[in-house]
Amino acid sequence: MSVIYIPEDTPIGAVAYKIIASDTSNNPITYSMSGKDSAFFKLDENTGIVTIARDLDREVTATLRVTVSARNKDGEKTLTQTIVLEDANDNAPIFLNVPYQVSVYENETEGSVLFTVVTEDKDQGAAATVRYQIMEVLPDAPYLFEIQQNGDVILNGTLNYTGKSTFYQLQIKASDRGGLYNGAFVIQNASTFAIINVKDVPDLDPIFLNMPYQTTVPENSKVGTTVLTITAVDGDRGINDEITYSILNSEPPGLFNIIAQSGEIVVSHSFDREELLDFNAIVELQVMAKEMHHDVNGTIASAITSVSITVTDINDNTPAFYNCTLGTCNFAASSKVNSFHTSIPEHFSSGVPIEKLTIVARDPDQGMNGSFTLSLQGANASAFTVSPTEIKTVGVVQIAVKDSDVIDYEQRKVSIFEIVANDTTNPTKCCSTATVTIDIVDINDHSPEFPDQTYILTVKENADIGTVIGTVAATDLDSGTFGKIAYSLLPKSIQEFKIDNETGKITVANNTLLDREKRSIYYATVQATDGDGRKGTTSLEIVLEDVNDNRPVMSRESYTAFITENQGNKLNIKIEAFDNDEVNTNNSEIRYAIIAGDDQQNFTIDPISGDLHSIGPIDREAMKSSDGKINLIVKAYDLGVPSLSTTVNVTIHVEDVNDNSPIFSQPVYNASVMEHTLGAFVTLVKASDNDATEINNRIIYRIENGGSGTFLIRSVLTNDTIPKQYEGNLTVDPTIALDYDKGPKCYNLNVSASDLGTPSNTAYATVRVTVIDVNDETPVLDPDSMRDLDVMENNAEFGIVRNITATDIDTNHSLIYQLVSTVCYKSKIIDAQPDAPCHYWFGLYDNGSLYVNESSVIDYEKVDQVDMTIRVTDLYTEKNNASRTGKLTIHIVDANDNRPMFLALKRVSVIVPELAPISAEVATVKASDNDTGKNAAIEFFVVKVLFIFLDGQSNNLSPDIFEASRSILIDGEYTATIKIKSSLDKTLRGQYKVTVEARDGGNPTLYASSDLDLITVDESYKTQLEFSSTPETLQNNMNEIIALLRDATNSNPYVASVTAVNNNKIQPLARQVAKSVMELYFVYNNGTAIPPEDINSIIQFDPEAANKLIDLGLLNIKEKNTESSNNESLSMAIIGGLVAGFIILLAIMITALVCSRASYKRKIKSITAMNTAKTITSDILQSGAVVPGTNKYTLEGANPVWNTAIDTSTDLGFEDTNSDRASVNSLDENMVNAVEETCAKKSNTLEMTEKTIDNYSTDDKAKPLSAALVDHDNNKEKESGTSGAGLHISHIKSIDI
Repeated sequence: MSVIYIPEDTPIGAVAYKIIASDTSNNPITYSMSGKDSAFFKLDENTGIVTIARDLDREVTATLRVTVSARNKDGEKTLTQTIVLEDANDNAPIFLNVPYQVSVYENETEGSVLFTVVTEDKDQGAAATVRYQIMEVLPDAPYLFEIQQNGDVILNGTLNYTGKSTFYQLQIKASDRGGLYNGAFVIQNASTFAIINVKDVPDLDPIFLNMPYQTTVPENSKVGTTVLTITAVDGDRGINDEITYSILNSEPPGLFNIIAQSGEIVVSHSFDREELLDFNAIVELQVMAKEMHHDVNGTIASAITSVSITVTDINDNTPAFYNCTLGTCNFAASSKVNSFHTSIPEHFSSGVPIEKLTIVARDPDQGMNGSFTLSLQGANASAFTVSPTEIKTVGVVQIAVKDSDVIDYEQRKVSIFEIVANDTTNPTKCCSTATVTIDIVDINDHSPEFPDQTYILTVKENADIGTVIGTVAATDLDSGTFGKIAYSLLPKSIQEFKIDNETGKITVANNTLLDREKRSIYYATVQATDGDGRKGTTSLEIVLEDVNDNRPVMSRESYTAFITENQGNKLNIKIEAFDNDEVNTNNSEIRYAIIAGDDQQNFTIDPISGDLHSIGPIDREAMKSSDGKINLIVKAYDLGVPSLSTTVNVTIHVEDVNDNSPIFSQPVYNASVMEHTLGAFVTLVKASDNDATEINNRIIYRIENGGSGTFLIRSVLTNDTIPKQYEGNLTVDPTIALDYDKGPKCYNLNVSASDLGTPSNTAYATVRVTVIDVNDETPVLDPDSMRDLDVMENNAEFGIVRNITATDIDTNHSLIYQLVSTVCYKSKIIDAQPDAPCHYWFGLYDNGSLYVNESSVIDYEKVDQVDMTIRVTDLYTEKNNASRTGKLTIHIVDANDNRPMFLALKRVSVIVPELAPISAEVATVKASDNDTGKNAAIEFFVVKVLFIFLDGQSNNLSPDIFEASRSILIDGEYTATIKIKSSLDKTLRGQYKVTVEARDGGNPTLYASSDLDLITVDESYKTQLEFSSTPETLQNNMNEIIALLRDATNSNPYVASVTAVNNNKIQPLARQVAKSVMELYFVYNNGTAIPPEDINSIIQFDPEAANKLIDLGLLNIKEKNTESSNNESLSMAIIGGLVAGFIILLAIMITALVCSRASYKRKIKSITAMNTAKTITSDILQSGAVVPGTNKYTLEGANPVWNTAIDTSTDLGFEDTNSDRASVNSLDENMVNAVEETCAKKSNTLEMTEKTIDNYSTDDKAKPLSAALVDHDNNKEKESGTSGAGLHISHIKSIDI
């Protein structure tokens, strides 16, 4: 079985490889291919060339298996071939699990993984390694997201459903790292889109829409009428929680309700705008919108808005009349009247309003609805007038006499008429009326008179009701009712007194209103009225006499003073009071006295002036009250009968002074503490201070000396009741460790206790602290016993390899040793397996002896370093750590116990002996050794060379033919090249089997061997290419020519030589002369080569490459002349030569006849052309007569081959699209060709054929006339947009004349 490697992007028709079978008898061999995978290939049964028949795809089938057969007349041989398809970057990454659509809450934390992109690339290596990139984010947020190379898409900022966007579209691009595809480096990529939906979270309050909320509603709206709809939405648009509504406050209340679900505000109670005038007919509501569910903070989100509803008026009221004055009217429905009655004396003055008629008219409607007109109607209406004639809402109606002469008691004793109020805008209830009745009375021409102009009366301010003050009397000269007098007291606002209307007696009417202190004199008028209403008046003065009815009143509600203790006669407070009784009487005379609070008789007060003084110094600590306050009660009383008094509180604050020093409870304190106890409690010291206030008795403790920074003391509150008690808590400094062994063993501390007073007082005490010894020292491992240890692998050492020791400064200790952990390393990489091999290699006794376990085998190739954590423990430790750990590193020493191993390499190479000079590299070998150091150092040696001929026979050769270079270490692998040491035989056909040995540097040396197959390509595969260019030009174009040949043949061309050609061997008639020959080999990667006879046909499959090679000067492809290796080949060659000679002789005879006929026809055409030329003017001629149908001129012996490019200036214009193209282009039959010694020699050449004309072609400098003219026409066609004829390569046989 053989293995063949083919790129999967090899195109259909390309040569994949060639099958070579040999027959010692040189019998013809035919090839065939079978197997289910043979459909991918096409095998030429004669040449053995395998070409691609169907598209290959490694990702569908990575390995193909076919069976090839080689058959001759003697039998058949078969071979199974495994064809491995080499990967090409022909697959783009494919996104899996699409579409990518995720939903993310807006409060997702920055850096979170939102989703993961997964792709698959069916290629291998770098072409299958996918990189990701975010190409675009919509809406534009290029830095909000980031994609990791593992496909994780992470959030690189913050989201906001409301403020930013509710979704994002990401265009994600996946690209592989590139690879070869169809000969070019290609990077495949793919794109997909990801949708990220941002999910809202409830974090916003509801939002009211269409604000502000203001509306109107008619006053007569029915209950249930919808007034306004409040609309609120959840501020979180993505949540859209249900909203409920409620009215928080209404002013006035109870008129409207709100439907909780819809937000509709409806009328809940009938209302009258006129009843809401106190609120300006506007109802103010506070409406709350509340979400149904809790927000992210666990609360119910809500919002409040104001709603203003204006109650509009309708004309639903009829004007009404009221009997009142405008400022005192009660417009209640019960106060409406429809009749008025009064009287006026006869001959009442015209135009003067009748005062007794207090008429007010009102329509409570608003605006024009409240306007109405006034008029009079009735039999007596003409004697009176009404004003005003129009009122808006409310107004005073005045009735006046129009004509006083009509008011005559003897003619009419009563006048009756109606007042009409007409609301013109209310057709249903337009009017209301009120009847006015006016009695006409007889006049009286005498008035009552009083004997005195002024009366002065007195009465005590506490007189009882009915007490008679005095009597006044008047007289009237009239008789009858006109002379009957009635008394009245004016003004009527005086309610404290009254007068008998018949007798004139004045008495007390209301004694509760009598108060001399408020009003001491009343001034009044006594009016006497006769029966006709005529009046007389006199003045009245009523004087109130004082009684003791007022208590003294303090000028202040309380008094506060501050005094310092131990200071006498410093307090001076003036207590003041006043009495509203009559001045300079006993009722207003005030005295002062201390009635309570002065238990210790510290104060005195002047009874007349009210000055309060302290008698002597006061001791703050001797006071009963803990707060230092003295509360005195001072009384102020008058001298009236009975005496009246009042009291006031006087608060005196006695301020404390720092007059007491702290006192320790004992002068010396004894305490003890364990060593190394950080922050340990030592003892409490206690001191007290008898001052009353905390600032003076608050004690601060300090260590004055003796502690050296080792101890701390702080004040702690031990009694929270007043007075508070503080003690000194003495502790060891948490950062200091007492050490009994290092000392000191005892401390004498001088401790102070100071209060906070000014100046501060201080007391001192001594604290003796004894340090108690404990076993608290941790053992220490000996560094020498923990130094690194080397142990040879393969159990070269047994038993104890190291004694671990430790020290402990405590005198009483017991040490034991333990193995805590073992960590295995290989090449500095931890072996994290729980059963790693090194765990069982070593052990540790309790006494610290480290030993090698005999039941295990130490292997350097598995573990080269062992880190052991060892712990030593003091069993008697009382405090602190009883143990300490340390690390012991054991280095495993390598032994040479591993042979070198050859790594994967290309075991088959191709050698072209002719091109392989000495020291040429023909193969590469690699090996590695699991040992280290010199045990792993590898060198390579060629130890055997065997040549295997094509027939299978072999021959042992000297190993000195090849040699191995010095090895190089790269990434743990040793690499060397196999070079040619002596010249190779060019004639050998077959392969070299080279045995290479890899040897390490250990003692003893270990080695491994491997065979290399070096396939030779002998001279029979050499191909010659003839070029029209010089060797120098050919060398300059070498890279381009090699590239074209490689692409055309799918092989590796190896150039053997480039030589110049001797032109003397070429006939003068040849159109083009070969100037150089390139000799080269065409070798496949699998070691096979292309025979020269197949090169021509292979190049035909790539016309583009063939044309480019011709442009570079390629003329011909020939086989290398070789001598036959056996007599049979020579005999066949002789027979072939005789047959060829006969055929050539026959061809010469036929050619002679054809040439004679062609010569005759040519003369005829020449004569015709000359006759035509005579008709051409001399201006056209240049260097002789131009002969149509020939190449140029009529000169003697002109060659009919056009050797230069067409000069358009000499174009005679004979070309016609309808003419015979052949007769125009040449005088002969266009059968001219380059020949060598004979016209009819058989050749195998590469020629170019123009499809539109003949099957011949040369380069641009040596073309037949017909071909040159056709090119000229084609150039014109190209300029006009028409494509020219194509080119192809073919093998032709031609006879040239």
